[in-house]
Amino acid sequence: MKRILLCCLASLALSACSSNKAPQAPASTPVAAAPQAAQPVTDSAALAKAALDKKIDANMAANPAFVPFANDSRELDEVGKGQILRQIASFQSDKKLIVRGYCQRGSTSNARAVAHARAVAVKQFLVASGVSAKHIILRINTDKQAQGVQISGK
Repeated sequence: MKRILLCCLASLALSACSSNKAPQAPASTPVAAAPQAAQPVTDSAALAKAALDKKIDANMAANPAFVPFANDSRELDEVGKGQILRQIASFQSDKKLIVRGYCQRGSTSNARAVAHARAVAVKQFLVASGVSAKHIILRINTDKQAQGVQISGK
């Protein structure tokens, strides 16, 4: 008798914890949702694009032909790519482009290699963007206090 009572209590307790809800009958007429107030869009992709555009605008205002690189960096970042893409039509129409990589000698022990790698990275991006490789001449400079690549058209 005690066992039966315990089993009944246990099953009753378990059934009370069940998360299944009884299905409700569908409403005969749909109810319109209450209009919500317009909320500001805070899409992270849109914010990131706006921040990127702001950095590109700053670089273009300072010197549109100079693509800055981070110290000791050989990688062309998204800001640099955007800066080049904004001028790609001009670069494609030039008969010759001089891509000069800069890295100050005192900033790294292998400044020549870093300056060359920067120039190559920009050249590769230009070629991938439709500029003919045979029109691009690479140069490097380790004397000037600059960290980046200068693109000159002729």
